[in-house]
Amino acid sequence: MILLSFIGTGDYKLTSYTWQNQQYETEYVIEAIAHFFNAQEIKVFTTKEAIKIHGNHLRDKIDNKFDLSYIDIPSGTDEDDIWKLFDKVVESVPENSEIIFDITHAFRSIPVIVLLASAFLEKARNVKIKGVYYGQYDPKNNRASIFDLTPAIKLLDWLTATDTFINTGSSQKLGQLLADIQIDFFRSGKAKTEEIKPNKLRNLGSTISTISENIEFIRPVELLTSAHHLTKYSGEEIREEVGIFAKPFELIIDKIEQDYAQFALENQDKADPKLIIKKHYLLIKWYVEKGLGTQAILLAREWLVTTLAILENDNYLDKEARKNIENQLNAMSGNNPERIKFYEQEITKHIEDVKQLDDTWSQLGRNRNNIAHCQMNSEQFSSKVLQRYTQELPQILANLFPQLNLTSVWFKNTR
Repeated sequence: MILLSFIGTGDYKLTSYTWQNQQYETEYVIEAIAHFFNAQEIKVFTTKEAIKIHGNHLRDKIDNKFDLSYIDIPSGTDEDDIWKLFDKVVESVPENSEIIFDITHAFRSIPVIVLLASAFLEKARNVKIKGVYYGQYDPKNNRASIFDLTPAIKLLDWLTATDTFINTGSSQKLGQLLADIQIDFFRSGKAKTEEIKPNKLRNLGSTISTISENIEFIRPVELLTSAHHLTKYSGEEIREEVGIFAKPFELIIDKIEQDYAQFALENQDKADPKLIIKKHYLLIKWYVEKGLGTQAILLAREWLVTTLAILENDNYLDKEARKNIENQLNAMSGNNPERIKFYEQEITKHIEDVKQLDDTWSQLGRNRNNIAHCQMNSEQFSSKVLQRYTQELPQILANLFPQLNLTSVWFKNTR
């Protein structure tokens, strides 16, 4: 483990540092934190002026215990100095390493820049930030307590996870953060001393992760059920727990509930089948809005079969019923030269414009096959063509079934 620390030009006195039930006496908090957390290597960000004052003395004290090195950093604050400091951090932190921070003697904005640079490395080079610590000095007793500021760095994880949800709809990272809070709480032994405990965060995290997985892998049947399960976690009790243990999540819980509620449906077997049509249609719209064109096209093809099966009063999940619908659609579309005479099949009684159904099924099939077969055929569609088609898809489907009034379907009136 690597300790990243800072040292200035101050006059550091012999002090008793404490961490939990441990004590360590030294002039330098760097040495104490390295001792408490079993660091193997210490890298000190500092200026030439500070090295002149403390460099030799600090090395004499700890060089035989830890691998110590000094990293000269600029003392300026302009943009050029910020990027120079960024380069210093990148060069000093190896890939796949574990690091802890001591920010006790950090000055100006430098610790913020170093922390952000390390957080970038955490994503780009699999660096693990194991802790951030600060030694708070009490001059009356000549003692300093080491405080754990690691939860603050977790804000960056929450930021990344929230950004992922807003832009893609995926909440798996948020779900994992919630689960980790509860797991870490009980692993740390806090449950023995703390009266209030996080008992529901792990299940809440698992629930939103399951919803996200069902969306990602186009599982509309499971999605309706898993989205309904989320309603179990909408009460004041879970919100109180989130407010205590997962404060950043408190800012986004309403949006998650709102966005996922549109898919919720209890007892699908007993529900109005037309409501299932609308729920699945909402998922297609979700895919389009989130830029997930592949999922939108794949589901739209199946949605068309589902809708016609339900309008025919068939079991939309029955393989033979779906095959019957598909055979009728195939007979009246594509390259079949006699397809027009099939325009009066059973399924066409649900359609105002049969030619439009023909065109929609044909284009959906070509686009779906081009995607599913990864462009491995002679008919080539560019990604831009597919993207434009995807943007038009919700309206194309809604126009086929004006009796369903799909253009007015929104989450707030479909629960």
